[in-house]
Amino acid sequence: MSSLRMPISSASRKGVSGVVAAAENQAVVLTNHGRAVARVEGANQVEASARLLREASLAVLDAAADLVEQRTPTFSLVEVCDRLGVSADHVRALAAERMSAAP
Repeated sequence: MSSLRMPISSASRKGVSGVVAAAENQAVVLTNHGRAVARVEGANQVEASARLLREASLAVLDAAADLVEQRTPTFSLVEVCDRLGVSADHVRALAAERMSAAP
């Protein structure tokens, strides 16, 4: 998605409501002397980014679990989660949630 670059001086003239209105349609990158210093995004964009990040994290965990399953020796869920820096309890909760939602 493209973003609108806006100097801080212009953002100041537009005010908060002007910057927010612009951010509803596309991300606004605030610049100071041409250097990006802040980014303003609409709530929908932030939620979509968070959803993509969650999905990517789950895909990495699934791939790691597949690799672990194919190796000898076998690693426990706790060992895998420790290596990935993920809570084993969180993974178990997600698995239970997926199992209950499966047809």
